[in-house]
Amino acid sequence: MTKKPKYEFTGLTKSQEDCLILIESLGIYELRALARVFGDNSPTVLKRDDHIKIVMSKIISGEDLKPIPMRQGRPYKELSNIVGILTELSHITGKDYSLKNAKEVVTNKASKQVTFKQVEEDIVLKKLFPIEVKGVLCDKNNAEFYLFDQINGKYILIKKNIDLRLQENDFVSGTAVVMNENNEYMLTSLREINFCPVNNYSIKNDEYVICTPTEKINVGIDGVIPVLGSRYLLDYGKFVDNLSKTKKLVDAMKANNIITVGIIPNVLPEDKLSISSIGFNSILTIDYDEKGFDVYQLIVSLKENIRRLQHLGRNVALFVQDFSTIAYVVDYAFKDNTKALMGHTEDTVELIKSIASLAKAGTNGKHTTLFTTFDQQVDMFDQMFVSSIYKISKKL
Repeated sequence: MTKKPKYEFTGLTKSQEDCLILIESLGIYELRALARVFGDNSPTVLKRDDHIKIVMSKIISGEDLKPIPMRQGRPYKELSNIVGILTELSHITGKDYSLKNAKEVVTNKASKQVTFKQVEEDIVLKKLFPIEVKGVLCDKNNAEFYLFDQINGKYILIKKNIDLRLQENDFVSGTAVVMNENNEYMLTSLREINFCPVNNYSIKNDEYVICTPTEKINVGIDGVIPVLGSRYLLDYGKFVDNLSKTKKLVDAMKANNIITVGIIPNVLPEDKLSISSIGFNSILTIDYDEKGFDVYQLIVSLKENIRRLQHLGRNVALFVQDFSTIAYVVDYAFKDNTKALMGHTEDTVELIKSIASLAKAGTNGKHTTLFTTFDQQVDMFDQMFVSSIYKISKKL
């Protein structure tokens, strides 16, 4: 007599039924491997029916695969035929269930778990200690975003119902007030979304269609006429080392309705005032003692905002100080990974290349231009910098 399974799925679509038939045909070791890819934390403990329930529940819900968590202890053994099983499931459902999709580190999305204490409405209504804040929206849950405030260095809670136009990776500014006895802050009024006044903001999909950069701009510096949409090396190690030249570049961009974004690592207290005087529209200053993984996620978040701006058809000028230092900080964030790619971890090189790739020109006058500092005495000793930045950039 056939044993009745512990699961029962009703109302399945044709593709879901085909998935179930395939999954039920697998052996126990294949099921364990498949369940692990689909998020099962105890693949060797659960029974056959439990594995099937886990996998089918994810397929029915349409949930994307999450990276397989790294664990201490005995390494996870990957079955050779699991790739074929996942390929077949992908073919049946039309979703990407490839092993690469399940295992890769998500470098396009910040995933820091930011927690807040409970919102106390009576305190919010008092509007205590208001501060101006600005930063990139990160998704927290179905009802909330959060951002790292570029002005005050705090994490700020944002309710999604404050404005239904808001999307993950939008850049917002506004006013936040204390929301509980722990002196945590919540955004209560919006001023700008993606550098546009709230009242005038509308979501327009106007993505870049890549073309050759040709548009030039006069930045008020003798002999310097950059082509917008290109990559340029500035002949000094820090923006504050040539404050006048940096400010002229930034001012010229802003005068032409180009959003200016800065990424500056290893910032010491004595440099902060000079850096703020440059006048970037958006700036990520990374303190000298900032933790590696936090730095990595803040950079990823800002990078994704630039992609969002490009999706909206906006023009951007990105100023990055000291790519080599950024690379070493990200290396530390992934210190358990092998530095096998040009002296750095693969995650580091992918991030640096993805930032450099932001620079491009699009049809109808769209462009994103990259300016980065260049210290020949230091940077030319970094193989990654030479290959991924120096060789694809022009000296300004």
